[in-house]
Amino acid sequence: MKALSPAVATALLAFVWAPLPCRGQSGAKQATSAPEPLQTLTRALAGKWQLDVRFEATPSTGNKLITGSGEESWSAGPGGITVIEQEHLLASPSGDTFLMGVIWWDKTRDHLGGVECNSSLPGTCDLKGGLNDITISWDGKRFQIDELETHDGRHTVWHEYWTDITPDSFTQTGDVTQPDGTTRRFMTVHGRRVKELKTIGAE
Repeated sequence: MKALSPAVATALLAFVWAPLPCRGQSGAKQATSAPEPLQTLTRALAGKWQLDVRFEATPSTGNKLITGSGEESWSAGPGGITVIEQEHLLASPSGDTFLMGVIWWDKTRDHLGGVECNSSLPGTCDLKGGLNDITISWDGKRFQIDELETHDGRHTVWHEYWTDITPDSFTQTGDVTQPDGTTRRFMTVHGRRVKELKTIGAE
């Protein structure tokens, strides 16, 4: 991947480090100044979610099925110019894992952009991947992230979907497309809306 210019790196860092909304303010209501895709995505997923998590038996899990729980929250960033996802998985192939995603509308490319921070990544936040390797789409019913990845010299594609979204639940799945073109389910997450979370906050 190409190196980031100082201007782009500064912009991405600003998105990642932007302060979260204050307690007592609704993330969905804050998104009034956002482009329409961000507004509808925020309305669909804003809030606090309890997760039931399943990772299929694959080489990355030691060929063992992993099940557990977690928490997820979605909220609008300052001014509604970003959507922020926070996630805590108590059981994953990497063990206890914290993640954060920041999503925005890229006016120069006329589509959604995003970056992920993951406690299991060596660099924590994948800024280069956010610029070059991630494609994000939202059609009002399904939120999808596709990401080019390289593992031990092998190029794969990660597909993550939020589907069956209702006011009280959603399904989140992750698939991996291998170099030979085959695609295999890696994880399935079922989320249900709750009033409070134990390890992360959401508004």
